[in-house]
Amino acid sequence: MSDQVKAPAIDPAKFAEFCVKCAEDKLAENVVSIAIGKVSSVADFIVIATANSEPQLRALAGFLEREVLDKLGRKTLHRPEVSVTECGWALLDFGTVIVHIMTPETREKYNLEALWSK
Repeated sequence: MSDQVKAPAIDPAKFAEFCVKCAEDKLAENVVSIAIGKVSSVADFIVIATANSEPQLRALAGFLEREVLDKLGRKTLHRPEVSVTECGWALLDFGTVIVHIMTPETREKYNLEALWSK
């Protein structure tokens, strides 16, 4: 039996908007949503946000997971085993939307916006 909570379908764009709002509510910076569905079969949208410290990154990831579960009835499909303190990056895979929360250094290094905006 699947861990996924049965919930009504939600439009991926609205799901991404919800994630953006949650991140901004917790003071994440430079939050962007990029539609990738036309060029990727992995997801319809990615959301990228900057957390200015490791504690903020962990808190933001936990908050987003709880809000999506509580308000939208969705669990993450994949939760990396690597500690965010080791890489400055938390990835929350909700299926149609993947959220990347990064420290400023990690975000600059990987520059996902440039990769996916092309």
